[in-house]
Formats: sequence, structure tokens, C-alpha cells
Amino acid sequence: MKYIKRHANKIELIAEVFFLLVLFLLGCFLDHEYAVSLVWQYYLFMAVLALIVILPVYVKSRRKQELWLFIGFNLSLLALYFVTLSPVKPFRQFYFDIKHGMTIPEVQSRLNQRFHEGVRFPQPQGTFIYGYEDVLGKIDPKEKGFLAVPDQILNYVLDPNDGRYNAEVVNVYLKDGKVVGMEYSGD
Repeated sequence: MKYIKRHANKIELIAEVFFLLVLFLLGCFLDHEYAVSLVWQYYLFMAVLALIVILPVYVKSRRKQELWLFIGFNLSLLALYFVTLSPVKPFRQFYFDIKHGMTIPEVQSRLNQRFHEGVRFPQPQGTFIYGYEDVLGKIDPKEKGFLAVPDQILNYVLDPNDGRYNAEVVNVYLKDGKVVGMEYSGD
């Protein structure tokens, strides 16, 4: 018992580092699978979890080590934004880049920016879907925020040859060659 009391500060610090490391690895996994580092809610959620781990010890001891741990953890999470762990992140960034009113060459240009030569991931290929009455006829413009009823779909599959990424799809709905809506379907 004396040993635990004597080394309580070190034990608390080791426990905090362990839990923050587990939390960081969870964040890396989520970023790899779902590219969550692209949304600000992810950082807020992870910061709150880190605060739950660190705050009780900090309130009790008022040591600066806990503050440095918290700051270091959050900075390492922010660094994930700049690291591409899987092709899902540039594909989601491509989806976020698409705006209403863009033309087909502009959409393709955005894809080329995210998947250019020298990138380690293959570029998704877009295919046109014309006149699919069963698909285009069932689209309700009010439901999905479309600007007009589309007459064609530009369909991008992240990597149809890889089972991990063949369900990641971006559908770009076009009317007269301009984007009227888009949809992301994750794995």
C-alpha cells in the first residue's frame, strides 16, 4: 500500500498515457475506415473523451503534465487531417469539393486534384448512366436537395477491384451537363 501511495502520481500518469494512446489508435482506425478527420465533430468528440480521462487527475493534483498530455493528444489528432491513411479520405474530399452548377469537366478536374499522378491510390473511374428510368424516375428532387430532376448520373466507384473499397460510391446527378445534386454512399 505504501508503494502505491508513494508512486500514485506515476501510476496516474501511466494510466492517462495508456488511455490516450488507446483513444488515439481508435481515432486512427476511424480515420482509416471512414475519413472522420474531415469533420470537426470528430475532433470535438475526441477532445471531450480525452478531457474525461485527464480532468479528474488534473482537478486533484493541478499538475501541468496533464495539460501537456491533453495538448499533445489534440495536436496529434489534428495531424491526422494531413495524413492520408486510405483512399477513402481523398474520395470523401472529392465529394465535398463538388458544388451545384459545376460542369462535368470541373467535376473531373476536382477528381484529378485528389487522385493525381504519383498518388499511391488508383484514380476512381466515372461512368455515365443515361436514361435509366428505374433510377432517374424514382428520384424525388425535394427529398435529396436536388436543384432539378436529373437526366443523367455520373457514377464514381472508389476501387471496383478491391473488396474493401468497392462499395464507396459518389453519384453526381446532372441536368443538361450541370450538377444538380450529389450523393455519397459509404461502405
